[in-house]
Amino acid sequence: MGLGIYVKVNGNFRAVAEIYSISEALGGEAMQWVATGLIIVGIFTALLAAFGCLGAILRNRCFLYLYCLFLTLIILFEFAAVISTLVFRNTLYRSYDSGLMEVFQHGYGQNNTEVIKIIENLERQFKCCGVDGPVDYTRYGYKIPQSCYPSKTISAFPYSDGCAPAVAIWIWNQLPIIAGVLGSILFIEIFGVISSLVLGVAISHSSQADYYQKFIN
Repeated sequence: MGLGIYVKVNGNFRAVAEIYSISEALGGEAMQWVATGLIIVGIFTALLAAFGCLGAILRNRCFLYLYCLFLTLIILFEFAAVISTLVFRNTLYRSYDSGLMEVFQHGYGQNNTEVIKIIENLERQFKCCGVDGPVDYTRYGYKIPQSCYPSKTISAFPYSDGCAPAVAIWIWNQLPIIAGVLGSILFIEIFGVISSLVLGVAISHSSQADYYQKFIN
């Protein structure tokens, strides 16, 4: 929830999301499976948490062991997602770079004012210019916009960094925050696996003790 609020209020995330949504509308390939996978896992985890609580309240070992099994699978899925992201990080960058270039050409090539505003907003947020640099404007004969300059006047030199590498560097700098949140979630999940096993064994021993007590009586 905290990470969601942070993403919601952060202007850089909104700027990237706007470009992403336009790229998707234009048919650009982005990692849709990431968002879809997170949504599915989020819903499944919420249902699984209720399932585990029900097992603890009813003292049902079957529910607790199933909860432990599914939570372990989620942990393995999360590890696989992190490893896949690290392995395919270059592919992800190329996908975003090509998608941003497609948005750039669509906006300025067709003089789409709404798309141009979103591109300029991205340039202001990340202090960048064009996709790979100011050369993207001069290459296609477009006027370098005011958003590419550090001041409100265009007398200074434009930003030398392109928005594609600027966004990649910014995301890299956000990794400690993301890693901290994911590490906390992983710790809670591992604690859930251990506690469900311990509780299941305790219930089993309690049931056996009750059975022997009744047998003796």
